[in-house]
Amino acid sequence: MNRLYERTTRRRTTSQLDAALRAAVTAHSEAHQLGDVLGTAVNCHETWSVRLRKPGLLSRLTGTADPDTAHRMVVVVAPRYLVVAVEGKRRGVDVLSARLDSVSLSESSELRRLAREAAASAGRFGRLPPDDFGTSVTALWSGAREASSFYIGVSDDAEGRALLDELHAAVTRAKST
Repeated sequence: MNRLYERTTRRRTTSQLDAALRAAVTAHSEAHQLGDVLGTAVNCHETWSVRLRKPGLLSRLTGTADPDTAHRMVVVVAPRYLVVAVEGKRRGVDVLSARLDSVSLSESSELRRLAREAAASAGRFGRLPPDDFGTSVTALWSGAREASSFYIGVSDDAEGRALLDELHAAVTRAKST
């Protein structure tokens, strides 16, 4: 298996979240006029990710590598918004939000399949993308001028699948109303 991270995902209530993360999500919600996201949360999950190996040379040189050997991500789904908070020792806390009705989801297995096909058509078989479990979320994130993608990695177990299933259901509900 070619994994970058060992991940553990657990369902949480918003009151179980670390105080600093709750404060960051609340401040972000107020700054972007999202309302009481924590109070109206439909579901909340926390994922701990521990990097299994050193990032590649190119990502280290360009500064795109994860600066932390371990980080925590909280995914909060409110009736109208998706809020993602990521915390690490070196990066601090970053919070993103997007309207659920503007979100597009791509499963990692689909992304991996497309990357493998592209590598095969270019004649490069040596380096395949890493195995991971999660979804890429494309949206117009809070404060951004154009849509971009953010990867939500989860553990490959019942808790991780529950997060992805609930996120898919929330996006479908938001788009159908």
